[in-house]
Amino acid sequence: MSTLLVENIGELLLPTDRELAVVNGASVLIVDGKVVFAGLAAQTPTAPHCARLDAEGRLVSPALCDPHAHLVFAGSRAHEFDLRNQGKSYLEIQAAGGGILSTVKATRAASDGELADGLRQRLDRLLLGGVTLAESKSGYDLTPEGELRLLRILSASTHPVSLAPTFLFHVPDPSLAPKQRQPWIDTLLEALTQAAHHKLCHAVDVYCDEGAFTLDETRRILTAGKSLGLLLRVHAEQFTHTGAADLAAELGARSVEHLEQLGPNTPARLAAAGTVCNLLPGAALTLRLPWPDARRMLDAGCRVALGTDCNPGSSLTESQTLMMSLATTMMRMTAAEAWLGVTRHAAHALAADEAGHLAPGARGDVVLWDATDHREIPQHLGASPAHTVVVAGRIVVANHQRVTR
Repeated sequence: MSTLLVENIGELLLPTDRELAVVNGASVLIVDGKVVFAGLAAQTPTAPHCARLDAEGRLVSPALCDPHAHLVFAGSRAHEFDLRNQGKSYLEIQAAGGGILSTVKATRAASDGELADGLRQRLDRLLLGGVTLAESKSGYDLTPEGELRLLRILSASTHPVSLAPTFLFHVPDPSLAPKQRQPWIDTLLEALTQAAHHKLCHAVDVYCDEGAFTLDETRRILTAGKSLGLLLRVHAEQFTHTGAADLAAELGARSVEHLEQLGPNTPARLAAAGTVCNLLPGAALTLRLPWPDARRMLDAGCRVALGTDCNPGSSLTESQTLMMSLATTMMRMTAAEAWLGVTRHAAHALAADEAGHLAPGARGDVVLWDATDHREIPQHLGASPAHTVVVAGRIVVANHQRVTR
């Protein structure tokens, strides 16, 4: 039996489904990779022969979750970043053969080893930022076998950051004639069936917007995914209002992504359906889009999560703490709401009941931060203040350095 006691904690964050409790003078006891106790140090059960980790008065929280990321791809789109800064829009660049299609070309040309190496580097950066669970999408090949290849690479990962793979219907192949579009979707749906059968993904996502999939196509794809027992996600209302978020609520989607162009009655529908709003402030910042109206969603009773949207074109970041900073400064979220957004609500978006909290039975993933007040983390712009990261009771990052490979 392996036992780890995290002691001498300053503030301990204990997120629940709807609020963030803060306990001072606390400890966390992890036995065989699971949390046994998290609370006041004076109430800690006796644990003889345990390893001890001295927090030295630091802030301690559950490890973070990233509910929306694109982590397996090849190539660079730095030139497009510069073009946008000179006035070109994302959609203009995509229409000229750039954007997602540029990454598709590079990803198809990369070997499995090259893609796995890139994935590992991004996961290392997530881990050093306190993340131990991340969603990752396919979507950068657009052929049935290519999408399955990306999912196999994700499924083969042995990194300390656990992955929740999603089959993403990203954009239609632009080389298709109009009459070929539906047969092409059919072939991807066959690949989705294979992926579900071989447990290569736990969810299906559809990008519904101008230049991507139509609302009718999105309904068809999500309905197929639901029949396969997959969680449903939708890239919705990013550039244009399509009604995709309302469709997500209608179909009982687990999460809906982006939401910069939110409809008037949509928050109430999402709240009633229990659909998590995955907000992606990195993309809104990079693309100069309106900030998602997090306050409106929260006031309607929605669960609001935050994700990096890590991808090569519109949000090249692995920093969930930066997302917390943007959420609090630009989206009117409180520090407590931002913490819930990267812990309990993010885990709920991934249907990961064991993650994002420290109740008994949760996975023993904790972070010791170089801070004493939880509000310092979103306040400190662009910092990476995770001092120590513990995964299932095992220290994997110490003093800001990864200690396992």
